[in-house]
Amino acid sequence: MWRFAGRLSLVLGLLVVSTAVVAAPASAAQGVTVRISEVTGRFEAGATPAQMTVVATKRTRECIKVRWSLVLRVEDMSLDQITVDRREEDGSFPVEFQDNGAEGRLTDERLDPGTLCRNRTVTARYTIAFDDDASGGRVTLRAEAFDARNEFLESDTATRNVQGDESPSPSPTPAQEETVEPTEEAEAPIAGGGIGEPTTPAAGTGGSGLLPVGLAVGGMMVFLGLTLLLRARSKLLRGQPAGRPGIRGTWQSNAARTIRERR
Repeated sequence: MWRFAGRLSLVLGLLVVSTAVVAAPASAAQGVTVRISEVTGRFEAGATPAQMTVVATKRTRECIKVRWSLVLRVEDMSLDQITVDRREEDGSFPVEFQDNGAEGRLTDERLDPGTLCRNRTVTARYTIAFDDDASGGRVTLRAEAFDARNEFLESDTATRNVQGDESPSPSPTPAQEETVEPTEEAEAPIAGGGIGEPTTPAAGTGGSGLLPVGLAVGGMMVFLGLTLLLRARSKLLRGQPAGRPGIRGTWQSNAARTIRERR
């Protein structure tokens, strides 16, 4: 009975120690907060590089050194179209780059110059630029903080859409369209005409409509002349009084009178 209790106590003690060792880094990381405080500029092909600022703070008293690492994940575009520069006050900060296809990682070659303590911050700055011919897509930026023993502390993530170089070709202006259309109409008969092919005159051109018009005018003139002649003849007929002899009747009456006188 006592031997069993002793063995059980030993096993429990080992479990407690191992749990404390595993939980130690996690409990140390609880005092650190990482936040992407600012992302400015345009995520656009050929635009001025965008700016990103990451800030780490600490709630506990002990001070630590920080190593920064930035993870980039892209969608619908390539990592080769992006240029990232880790910046400090005195210029570019050396980093080690790892390319994993759709994901890349930039890790500081040395610890950040600042020291992270309570009520103090450590800041990392990055510039992000896109090539002139970069395609549109999406980029995710995850900033991670590690301590001097390369143990993970905390991270923060930001995602942005990238506007690519997809400018459509300019459409012709109305002035250009008006200039092109007459040229095409003028060249159409030349393109259609060939050896032995008759040329069809365009509708409405000079000479094609004069013959029908002349015939119509002539017909109207003939009709008007006939009408005037008929009216003149009818007036002459109506103008003679009833019983008035004509030329023949006058000659006959004179002849009869002469005969009577002779008798």
